[in-house]
Amino acid sequence: MTGTTMVGSAVPTRPEPTSTRPAPELGLGLVGWWLLVPITAVLLLAWAGDPGGESIRFFATWLLAVLLPGTLLWRVLAGGRSVTQDLGFGAVLGLVWQLATWAICTAIGLPLLQWAATVLLVLTFILVPGLRPHFGLRGIAPAPPRWWHALLVTSLLLAILRTVAVLLRAIPLPPEAAARNQDIWYQLGLVHMLTHHVPPPDPAALGEPLIYHWFATASMASGSVMSDVDPPQVLMHQWPIIMVITLVLAGWAAGEALSERSWVGPIAGAFAGVLPGALQLAVTPKANLVGSQSIQSPTGTMAAVVMLGLVGPTVLILRRQAGPGVWVAMVLLLGLAAGTKPTVLPIMLAGCAVAGVFSWFSERRPPWRLAAVTGLSAVFLLASSFVLIGSAQGSRIQFLAALRVLPYYRVVTGDASLPASGGWTLPSVASGDSRLILFAAVLLTWYLVTQTPRLVGLFGLRIEPVRRDPAYWWIGGCVAAGTCLTLVISQQGYSEYYFLSAILALGTVGTVAVGAELGRRADLLSVVIAGWAGVLTASALYLWWPTNQANRTVAGAIVGLVVPFAILAAVGAVVILLINRARGAAICVQVIALTIAAGLPAQLVYNVQAIGVAAQPRSAPNEAQRIYLTRDEQAAMLWLHDHKADDDVAVTNVFCMPAKYRPGCPDDAFWVSGLSGIQQYLGGWAYTPANLGAVEAGKSFLAQPSPWPDRLQDSLDAVQQPTPELLARLKNQVGVDWIVADLRAGPVSPELDRLAVRAFSNSDMRIYRLR
Repeated sequence: MTGTTMVGSAVPTRPEPTSTRPAPELGLGLVGWWLLVPITAVLLLAWAGDPGGESIRFFATWLLAVLLPGTLLWRVLAGGRSVTQDLGFGAVLGLVWQLATWAICTAIGLPLLQWAATVLLVLTFILVPGLRPHFGLRGIAPAPPRWWHALLVTSLLLAILRTVAVLLRAIPLPPEAAARNQDIWYQLGLVHMLTHHVPPPDPAALGEPLIYHWFATASMASGSVMSDVDPPQVLMHQWPIIMVITLVLAGWAAGEALSERSWVGPIAGAFAGVLPGALQLAVTPKANLVGSQSIQSPTGTMAAVVMLGLVGPTVLILRRQAGPGVWVAMVLLLGLAAGTKPTVLPIMLAGCAVAGVFSWFSERRPPWRLAAVTGLSAVFLLASSFVLIGSAQGSRIQFLAALRVLPYYRVVTGDASLPASGGWTLPSVASGDSRLILFAAVLLTWYLVTQTPRLVGLFGLRIEPVRRDPAYWWIGGCVAAGTCLTLVISQQGYSEYYFLSAILALGTVGTVAVGAELGRRADLLSVVIAGWAGVLTASALYLWWPTNQANRTVAGAIVGLVVPFAILAAVGAVVILLINRARGAAICVQVIALTIAAGLPAQLVYNVQAIGVAAQPRSAPNEAQRIYLTRDEQAAMLWLHDHKADDDVAVTNVFCMPAKYRPGCPDDAFWVSGLSGIQQYLGGWAYTPANLGAVEAGKSFLAQPSPWPDRLQDSLDAVQQPTPELLARLKNQVGVDWIVADLRAGPVSPELDRLAVRAFSNSDMRIYRLR
């Protein structure tokens, strides 16, 4: 390899990416270009219903309290290798700074002291001579060229537009009547609790510990307090915007760090945050074209960001370029991973295992640096399992369980079994029916080929020079682990798919980096031809391939799910055979180009259609949906949020969605605590460890009886048939301050007007304060 030196191993150390020509400093023209990012974000959020002033405050808070500290810390720990890596990995490391300062300041009861901590850090970098060089716009890194600014700003603008149109515009802010996913309210309740509790209690069950991964919601709580923006707006609109910005920045940084080529960053960042979807050829069935972004699962979004952030220190350690500061950064990011999502550290361990085996064989000695990273990951995983992985309760090993939610499965097999139920294998496969086994194989094939843009890079691991670099083996192990663990775990609520979502961006970035690494072995014209072959074939299939959404046969599933990909593969094989007869690296690059290009038509159509829908007036919500909430229900909870004290407790008759309680109803109503921020004596109990750990065979965790039947009865009686003795006991022994009664959930006793003080009422709600 040209321009490389060997540093104690067979792993090459390449020079840092540098500009090919001098680049000007950030002048007024470039500043104006960069201002397009916040201006566009604020305008698009206003289009989605957010007040402009609050959007400006939240964006400025993230910039000053997350991105700036994280960038400074990354520079001093890792050495300021490039502006791209400073911003990308710094944005992720900034989340560690944010959570650390939030935890300390909130624990002592002074959450706004986070601003003082940030000012102190900045002053330290300004006043300490050894740190001062890191404080400038580019620190000690070379100034990037103008194209870098133009492409990065363009990527950020497109990512923001896509996020608003695809995700945010469809989710109006309270109190607008709408049907929002119940998990939004669960996450929102945690945000409220985390504004003044460290660690947080379970908002839906008084006195019960919260065993859950809550770092994402803690980040929202910190931003909400520091910017003075209400939690609903932060969770539903503001935080997703700064996360997609972080996703693009981290994707740029990871692509550049892996390939050590500056031009790879823009491509990697675009596929991480702008066009992150899977490979879809026909109009239906739909593949996941959203990527890792999700409003109802901010933990999944943050997991993808953290996986990209881990690329920074991991690559330096694996390539023997790490000083002590990089190891500090690794520890900090592993700590962040521990509380972000239970899927991140197992994936990290798998990647380290694969890279470790490779290094041991290639270097002929134990890979102690990898053993250290593996040990750190294992320690954090073990520590987090006691307090941060409660949602994993009830999970089990069951091969191919993830197929239950893939296209046509239920209508073809008739299998209506619940997740995390049955034996070691999916029931339809365990039956031994050859027709159903064939169908499972078809679904498995479809699952894998839709992920081809993330998996095709794995084929380059056996080709020089990729095969000699442990960093690529690590990322290959992570991608393979995320893809495969999804297929062997069964989790209540199908959360095994979070293993896959955690590596969606990482896998695509890895594929782009592998393609760039091998690109010198293929001429540009052949790569362009392969790419156009992918685009044209995919476009033709998307336009003209017949679809049958009501398919009920195995043969129909094969035609709809597998044949389009077989056609693409055949076209690709013919084109690659015609343009050259080379083997190895050149063919791998051409396959990568064809595969990634074939994913573009469906994604572009999807995004354009989403923008078109978003440009229209928002359609009226379907009031028949079980998760529908009225305007009056939401307005009542927002009133309670403004009038309660931080430690107030409420008793309510709301446990299920739809609202009316009856045995076996879906017990996932979290909107009372989600909108009001009040601690509930008992609310929805679906996600409590006591419920998840007691799921009966063949029964949904959403239909379980309450783990606290006495609380349930007290709550219903307090609303429907209150007595002075019951209310006195709730007030004096339990600490209840409020009664929240939903008329849609059942009758409300008129005696409450005599026994308590009616504080608020509208057509749907009554709120009483206990005397």
